[in-house]
Amino acid sequence: MTRTASPSSSAPVYRMAHGAYTAEIASLGGGIKALTYNGEPLVETYEGLPPMCAGVVLAPWPNRTEDGRFTWRGTKHSVPVNEPERNNANHGFVLDAAWDLVYYATDRVQLTTRIEEPWPWPTQLITTYVLDAAGLSARFEASAEGPAPFAFGLHTYLSARGAAADASELTLPVTEHHLLDARNLPTGEVEGVVVKRQRIAEVEWDDCFHGHGPLTAEYVSAGKGVRLEMGQGLDWVQLYTPADYPGRGRALAVEPMSAPPNALRSGTDVAVLNAHQPIAYELRLSAI
Repeated sequence: MTRTASPSSSAPVYRMAHGAYTAEIASLGGGIKALTYNGEPLVETYEGLPPMCAGVVLAPWPNRTEDGRFTWRGTKHSVPVNEPERNNANHGFVLDAAWDLVYYATDRVQLTTRIEEPWPWPTQLITTYVLDAAGLSARFEASAEGPAPFAFGLHTYLSARGAAADASELTLPVTEHHLLDARNLPTGEVEGVVVKRQRIAEVEWDDCFHGHGPLTAEYVSAGKGVRLEMGQGLDWVQLYTPADYPGRGRALAVEPMSAPPNALRSGTDVAVLNAHQPIAYELRLSAI
């Protein structure tokens, strides 16, 4: 894993095209920088460095770890706090890593990175993006040499073909709203919820939701937009509506996650990587 205190905006970006779709995959953060259909955006893009974690991979845990401390299999561990105002370790180690290129073609990109110190368990990640007539599919595979905790997320900002967030609606078949405290950590309280044709203009979210997958998000304005299909194991979603996404103002992040905030502390849905037994997560983005 190549990680610096000051990530460079000059890190390579790999462009793909297939039919009406184009995509850009960023080596910095290993994520989706751009995706369009007939020239209309399906995700929020950016110039330079990814703002607000736009599009990046979140691993070996997504979201927050309280005080950067947790216990796994009876041993106490700590990871660096990078959200000092809330004293949390947020979004893992690869969001600002320079991922290495494995393979590149006009319709396929494969990147890899290795998570090492200060993570006690060396973990290899391989991300494969494929662009075809059905949209952009992504597969995220993690492996380690011995038992290691692992959770995954992707910090995707959706775009309903360029429409303003406040003119767009979200449908997502989650059933539980897990309440968070002032540090964005779960309180343990859970409410029933329905997110169906929810007008973004009516909500302010930085909230955690859970459903029984597979989950599919549909984000539309005037009948056009984007569909995000989340594969097996991605039953958690963080919804976030910042007011100041660069160049856009209000925006919507739909963040698929394999585990909830503070999972390293709670143990909830944390996977175990074993030797020769990789774990993979898949998703697809397509136009509506």
